[in-house]
Amino acid sequence: MVDEGSVVKRMRAESELGKSTGRIRRLAKRDRSRGSTIVEAAIVLPVILLVVLGTVEIGMAFKDFLTVGAMSRDGARIAALSARDDASDCAVLKGIASLGTQGDIDKIIDVQIYKAAEGSGTQGVTNYWTYTGLDPTECHTPLNPVIDGWAPGGLSYLPSTRNTTIYTTPPPLDIIGVRITTNHDWITGFPPFRGSFTINETTITRVEPEAFG
Repeated sequence: MVDEGSVVKRMRAESELGKSTGRIRRLAKRDRSRGSTIVEAAIVLPVILLVVLGTVEIGMAFKDFLTVGAMSRDGARIAALSARDDASDCAVLKGIASLGTQGDIDKIIDVQIYKAAEGSGTQGVTNYWTYTGLDPTECHTPLNPVIDGWAPGGLSYLPSTRNTTIYTTPPPLDIIGVRITTNHDWITGFPPFRGSFTINETTITRVEPEAFG
């Protein structure tokens, strides 16, 4: 005769075993899901990090390109208006300083004010200026090295040699150029954004006429 109590106990044991097996399976499935998530995160995270850092780095570099370009354009405009003035170069340098922050000025390698060739725009005689670390808005003619923020590295394009007179025959008005060279340091140092590179922006324009010959 079958013991009903034993049958009931066996059925309960089997039920508990089934529940335990189900829980084990669910836990194993959950562990596999967590493992897959960790692996996926390990693969995707560096890509996301590279995109974010790349966006920041390229954005800052683009900002420097725009700043240096604006400085060059404004410098050339001032140079064209004041070409024959003895203080022309100082006016250009002060104009450049007014457009940038101290950090922008600190990055400047040199400012070149030059005569561009008619037709080709090739750089000819050139005045080279470097930033001294003093107040960049201080520049005097003649120079005062105690307070001036700029020092000449060579002056071969003197204002007195610049042609601002319109003649019926050549020579034509001078074409004047302003080239600004700066150094941009990558911020994060995260590959491939390591080290630095040079930004070189140039603007040329014909000087404003002052007289007719």
